Amino acid sequence: MTQNQVIRKCIYDDSLFAARFMFARQYNQKMVIAECHKRIAQVFDEIFEGYIQNVMVNVFPRSGKTEIIKSKVLKGLAMNPCARYILSSYSQDLILDTSKKIRDAVCSDWYQELFPWVKISNDSSAKNLWYTTEGGGVYAVSSKGQITGFGAGIAQSDASDINSFLDREDGRKSQFKAYKPEWGGAIIIDDPLKVRDADSAIARQTVIDTFKDTILSRRNDRTTPIIIIMQRLHKEDLCGYLQKNEPDKWKVVSLPALIEDEDGSKRSLYPEKFTVAELEDMKLNNKYVFETQYQQNPITMSDKQWLFAFTRSRNVGKTTYNHKLPLYVSFDFNRDPMTCSMWQITSNCVYGIDTVKLHNATTRMICVEIEKRYPRAMLIITGDCAGNNATTMSLLNNYDEIRMFFRLGRSSIQVSKSNPRLAESRLFMNNIFEQYNIIVDEERCKPLIFDFENVMSDKDNKPIKDDRKDEAQQADFLDNARYFFHQFYNLFTPINYVN
Repeated sequence: MTQNQVIRKCIYDDSLFAARFMFARQYNQKMVIAECHKRIAQVFDEIFEGYIQNVMVNVFPRSGKTEIIKSKVLKGLAMNPCARYILSSYSQDLILDTSKKIRDAVCSDWYQELFPWVKISNDSSAKNLWYTTEGGGVYAVSSKGQITGFGAGIAQSDASDINSFLDREDGRKSQFKAYKPEWGGAIIIDDPLKVRDADSAIARQTVIDTFKDTILSRRNDRTTPIIIIMQRLHKEDLCGYLQKNEPDKWKVVSLPALIEDEDGSKRSLYPEKFTVAELEDMKLNNKYVFETQYQQNPITMSDKQWLFAFTRSRNVGKTTYNHKLPLYVSFDFNRDPMTCSMWQITSNCVYGIDTVKLHNATTRMICVEIEKRYPRAMLIITGDCAGNNATTMSLLNNYDEIRMFFRLGRSSIQVSKSNPRLAESRLFMNNIFEQYNIIVDEERCKPLIFDFENVMSDKDNKPIKDDRKDEAQQADFLDNARYFFHQFYNLFTPINYVN
């Protein structure tokens, strides 16, 4: 056998070898191979052999999956240049770039030397759609786009008589003999949903509808493989939908970034990109992103408590008031009850110091209670922007009353012109609890802890407040905590900077 024959055989038989070889030829450098690449390549080998038809590979970001996808298409065209592929992604620019790089590789000297029977048709100049001279080709499209005039795969009736299928319109016979004539191509979906759209039910449904109404109808044969390779973004993303509604039709391959062996030791599936320590830090800083995108264990915010990042083990303890530091007091001005929470900020922690809850109270009554507990404290006041409205008892608004009672300067009252929007506030607050060291006092802040643990979220990420008789739906302390965190978070020190 010649050297080229040996290389061809290795490429045909081993998708990992194909990926490594083609990467080296295209970029003139070695491809770093990790366990995640071996597992993805093994899936592709099973697809080429016909053991798998529909598969979803859930893998973490920056895993190098796009390079393996490109090598799969190049390998498939080498095995049968009649093969047809549809490539889809959330980003039109990304998928067009992938298509162009595959096309450029086919035209390269090294590929032509190995597989001279794979030629690009002279009239194929578009990046989104190009053909081989044998009738195969690639169609690249956004996951929200429409596909017209192109199908993936080869109909079985054509595959059964490949020479007839390759007959040209001018009557000449093709001299090509397919290495694997039954291989007709595939539909490959690479990250169909944008990360920032993951919490949008409309965006998720658009991707699902396009898959059902467009993608499925673009197979030239029902046996044409469909490969979805993506990071999980939501329980109800495309993979979640298919696992729920078509569990018997799909093989699921889940590749978390951080895995734990039977002996309890942890290892990274791509240590050259993410070490175990880096992944652990990622988990500490943002559990929501880590579990969903990196561990393929999507956490849907709407099926959790509103502040799901709050945990007693991490966020509840004993706190001590420091009279040398400012005492931040955040108000919610409901008449029954009227509430406030008190906080202090140090160089390495945010402390929940105390809470006040008075029924049928006035603003002055709650000020008297604060003064009794913390006389001569250096106060900084924030809270509900509605406190700027004039009270029914005087021409003063609530914040004017507070300022006059404590004899504060105007700079001590720091209130936003509008309250933070509830839906956005949920993501913000959970990120804050993931990224910063926050401890609330287990005794003095019991009402605050109750809200953190019991206030639930609706489908729009808003706290459920339908019934004021239900204490878990009052959310008064949750609200004044939100006002404090939104107003002063820029003063906090992130956990990863703490010694």
